[in-house]
Amino acid sequence: MFSGIIEEKGMIVGKKISGQVATISIRGEKIFEDLSPGDSISVDGVCLTVEKIHFPVFSVTVSSETMRLTTLGSILPGTQVNLERALKYGDRVGGHLLSGHIDFKTKISGKTDAGKSTVLKIKIPPDYRKFFVPKCSVGIDGISLTVADIKGDEILIWLIPYTIENTTMSNKKTGDYVNVEIDIVVKSIIERNVVSGERHDKINKEAIF
Repeated sequence: MFSGIIEEKGMIVGKKISGQVATISIRGEKIFEDLSPGDSISVDGVCLTVEKIHFPVFSVTVSSETMRLTTLGSILPGTQVNLERALKYGDRVGGHLLSGHIDFKTKISGKTDAGKSTVLKIKIPPDYRKFFVPKCSVGIDGISLTVADIKGDEILIWLIPYTIENTTMSNKKTGDYVNVEIDIVVKSIIERNVVSGERHDKINKEAIF
């Protein structure tokens, strides 16, 4: 599990595809303070396993399914990525719990300045719209963020200067793809009510919070 608080921005320095898998090499710095082969690590929100470490580079293997469902399929050397080591029991959770299992990838449909902050618009596929309510959490490329509002098929997110500076959001532009992980709590509540036969539009949103 992860908290969505990015520890550092890493850099893709190698990608080799062999058959149905890809080996990706990533350069970092801070994460090596406590990182061993076999550890889980979030790379742009995707939970992967550290296989080899040759400081300051570690490597992971990415399956064909993960490449298909996430941005790691098209990522190229020279691209910055968000990195976070897995949580330990007793750690402070500054964001919200993320599993590292991406629900879908989608495009940034808008990015505009709003003073010192930035408003990010993310397009949500119809099948996933039911899992988003104002003020719920969402994982975008591994970053714990809050849905400020919903406009049609888009969610609006306000990015503060710290987030922009310390994550890859500083490099993202309209049209870029991002990995999205739905809030586990909201997803569980919505799916529970769907199974019980209660319509989504009748669910008391206040119960989520």
